[in-house]
Amino acid sequence: MNLTEELENFENWLIRLGYAESTIKGYVRLLSNFFKYLNQRKPNQKEIENFIKDLHQTKLARQSIQGYINVINRYSKFLELTKKQKLVTGKIIVEKEIKTQRTIFSQAEIKRIFSSIEENTPQGLFDKAMLSIYYGCGLRSKEGINLEPKELDFNKGLIYVKPSKNYQSRYVPMSQKVIQDLKEYLDFAREIINTESKYLLVGKSKPQVTGSQLNNRLKVLMKKSEITKQASLHSLRHSIATHLLQQGMELEYIGNFLGHKRLDSTQIYTHILEEWKSLENG
Repeated sequence: MNLTEELENFENWLIRLGYAESTIKGYVRLLSNFFKYLNQRKPNQKEIENFIKDLHQTKLARQSIQGYINVINRYSKFLELTKKQKLVTGKIIVEKEIKTQRTIFSQAEIKRIFSSIEENTPQGLFDKAMLSIYYGCGLRSKEGINLEPKELDFNKGLIYVKPSKNYQSRYVPMSQKVIQDLKEYLDFAREIINTESKYLLVGKSKPQVTGSQLNNRLKVLMKKSEITKQASLHSLRHSIATHLLQQGMELEYIGNFLGHKRLDSTQIYTHILEEWKSLENG
């Protein structure tokens, strides 16, 4: 099969059916990826099932996997109508729940991590600022790394989080504890660590810290706290969301706090909380 010609024929068929240009472009791209996966193998139901199964092993969202299924079904219809062939012979489904490991710190463990921090040292003030950004404010890794001091409004108690490629801008509230920790870091540590950086969290050798540096710092604090979980910065974000839910905060507000576009992204924390309750009850 000439893959280039096949993609062109499929594209022309979609054009004749009146699909939007952006939809056609996306369909052709996804079908091309499926062809690359086949690597000259003949497409059939078994290959499709293996392809979808492999997609589930990646970090691809269920919505994106469903997009591949839609394209393959559409391609099968194209073959059926133009070549009297039928590619899809059975129903292809996306797994209802893709199991991903989410490490959550208990509130007691968070207190232990804060207690392990050295008091009144530049490193200690940096550590408190890091935890305040990622646990206290629930920011994503890149959001915290790209944060600048000018985006902190201590009078209003808000952080402005800049828009990125995949996420919209938002304002995140700061508690009094977060405000105190960030003020102390700015006043007594940031300039000592690095005087030339425009970013809030600064590195000693470079003006901007990296995610790996922050994760390594978190591991140091965990070791001092005798916490042996496999955790990362994102675990702090998961933890604050779960703790807010524990305290009775509405899902919609938690979703706004985290910057979720859809409520179903936030609902995962209801499942996490239920798992916790099951463990506590034995």
